[in-house]
Amino acid sequence: MKKIIFFVIAGVVGIALLVGVLHTVGLSSIWNTISEFSFAKWFFILFLYALSFFVLQYRWKLILKSQGYDLTMAKTFPAKIVGFAVDYFTPSPNAGFGETFRAYVLKRDAGVPFKEGLASVVIDKVMDFSFALPFLIFSIFYALIKFTLSWKIVALLLLVSILFIFFILLFYYRTLRSQSFFGSIIRLFRLHRLSFIERVMEKIGQFELIIIRFFRDHRRTLMYSLLLSFIGNAITLMAMWMIMIFLGLDATFLHAILVSTLMVITFLLPIPGSLGSTETGGALIFNLLGFPAGSGVAFTLIFRSVDFLKVIVGFLFLSHFGMRVSESLFKRSIPGNGEPKIHDVHE
Repeated sequence: MKKIIFFVIAGVVGIALLVGVLHTVGLSSIWNTISEFSFAKWFFILFLYALSFFVLQYRWKLILKSQGYDLTMAKTFPAKIVGFAVDYFTPSPNAGFGETFRAYVLKRDAGVPFKEGLASVVIDKVMDFSFALPFLIFSIFYALIKFTLSWKIVALLLLVSILFIFFILLFYYRTLRSQSFFGSIIRLFRLHRLSFIERVMEKIGQFELIIIRFFRDHRRTLMYSLLLSFIGNAITLMAMWMIMIFLGLDATFLHAILVSTLMVITFLLPIPGSLGSTETGGALIFNLLGFPAGSGVAFTLIFRSVDFLKVIVGFLFLSHFGMRVSESLFKRSIPGNGEPKIHDVHE
């Protein structure tokens, strides 16, 4: 019940933000911008996003292969798309809901043990964060130097960048030295004193050993994974740049990098699907770059339309595996065996 209440409140806040930005920018301005975006252009953007998705899926396939699970792309696709869909509609994407379901579907569909599957998902996620790190640092400092911002925005940008840099570097420092990262974070914040955390500390240690072995024993796969991260995410940036070009903006690839990385902050708000926050962030960022705010909202709506297609496919696979959407979002729990508990899952 608490999850449902939080979900509803977060959704109401998101709707309020969306209505506010639509009213401020003007529906006619947004519609006039989007109306210039043909279906042919949209399908080209869809192609670029699909290409990026499959490149990053292949990266995950390599990670799984290094763990001894040589799966086909057809076996990894359902798990990855389900993870995206669940993450998209849970407050604060990247909080771990989608990753857990991704490992669960991989276990159910491909027979990969849940612990090994979840470890591969975490490694895959670290590859994404590793790629984003230099771009995030560059974009934030570029914004601080180039634009006149209020001290609150400056403080927020600095806080986000410092925390992001700290945790990524700490992860690599400890993992490459065969030391615990997640366990050290749990102890740093004294979370191990909580009874339910204390009961699974040993399992967390075993889970981290799998991650450490990858970084220690599979350096070549690590390098390939980082390269695929660069290729896949570069294609995504290209798609964002092309959206801006198709909207009639005199945008450069640098603008696409700035828009992509600075909008990451909007995804940190605990709002399902970042509803409203993404549109508001798009309007503000485009305005800072000297583009019409309406173009920023139009950009996010086109971007979101592609995401919705992936979400629909993901929820279709959820249904195929016997999981209801409402249960996926509200009734997930992690019992003692480390596997997500889904009510009414038909074996």
